[in-house]
Amino acid sequence: MSTPTNWPPNLRRWVGYVGIWVLLMIVCAPQLYWDVPNQTWSSVFWKEFVYWSSWGIVSLPVFWLCQRLYEGPRTWKRYVNGLLLGALGVSLLQPLIDETIVFTRSLMEWLLSMQPQAPTGFFSGLVAATKRHSGSNPIIFGAVALAWHAIRHSQDLKEKQLKSAELETRLREARLQALRSQLNPHFLFNTLHSIAELVHENPGLAEQLLLRLAELLRKVLVSTNQHELALAEEIEFIKGYLDIEQMRLGNRLRIEWNIDPQALNVPVPSLLLQPLVENAVQHGIGSAAGSGTVQIQARRDKGYLLLQVRDTGPGLEHGARAANTGIGLANTRARLQTLFGDRHRFELVSDHGLAVNVRLPISGPTQPASLVVT
Repeated sequence: MSTPTNWPPNLRRWVGYVGIWVLLMIVCAPQLYWDVPNQTWSSVFWKEFVYWSSWGIVSLPVFWLCQRLYEGPRTWKRYVNGLLLGALGVSLLQPLIDETIVFTRSLMEWLLSMQPQAPTGFFSGLVAATKRHSGSNPIIFGAVALAWHAIRHSQDLKEKQLKSAELETRLREARLQALRSQLNPHFLFNTLHSIAELVHENPGLAEQLLLRLAELLRKVLVSTNQHELALAEEIEFIKGYLDIEQMRLGNRLRIEWNIDPQALNVPVPSLLLQPLVENAVQHGIGSAAGSGTVQIQARRDKGYLLLQVRDTGPGLEHGARAANTGIGLANTRARLQTLFGDRHRFELVSDHGLAVNVRLPISGPTQPASLVVT
């Protein structure tokens, strides 16, 4: 059995439209019953049915008039003249439909021998109906016109909100795509620069690095259209990048992992960790004279994913690093602002090196955030 929610939209609209007039008939019938003595309920409901069903018919041209006025030039003269003519037309049309229904019923009853005499006095009945409803019809016309404009304004507002949300989504996707496009070449050029340093010193190692880079680039291309990956996949990619850096730096680079297994299935923006780790290796360990350690941590905490990439390099106090933390961190911060807004935290902490702390909501993205440097 179909329910109203499964009906076609137009059918639901018409059922609702008819229901409004039936409801008005039911609400107004008791008042007429008590105002006019010696009436039966059947005669009262018949009169109310005739009146409100005629209004149900008349309202359709009223809606048409309102639409023409609304969609045309909205000058006050045009609106006032149009509504005044509409009120006048309705004051004549509604009694005409009202009396036509009453006359048709009387005619059918006579044809079916339910009454002895043929109906007469159509025009006198029309004049009486016009006088009888002359006070109420303009008021109901105004209420119908006002209701149409209220519904139309509500629909326009919803459409405007939907278009605004759609535009915002498209702009956000375009911005994210631009940021990813900026990040991928940055990662590639830095890695190629690392390999170029070894071409003459150690050609065999440079060749191995190129092969490893080719594998990484294949992964980047596969994930190009994916905005999110499981943390486990992101870590796999980072391990490939760190393999290249460990080949290049040898014993100077030590990696420590502290990953909570429960965090591995949490979705994160693709290429989130790579710029953080790259910053730690390039500006932390690479710029230091001796060896150093990069620590990568991840855990869940009360609906958030906590990530930390720490290095034992010179920290933010070192001149070049303090002046510019690089395109990788700036790019990552911009992406997180676009995706999560003030529901995330991106923090740089200088303490015997540099720690980048990221806190992400596990449940999904919204609006602006902050970069805290301490």
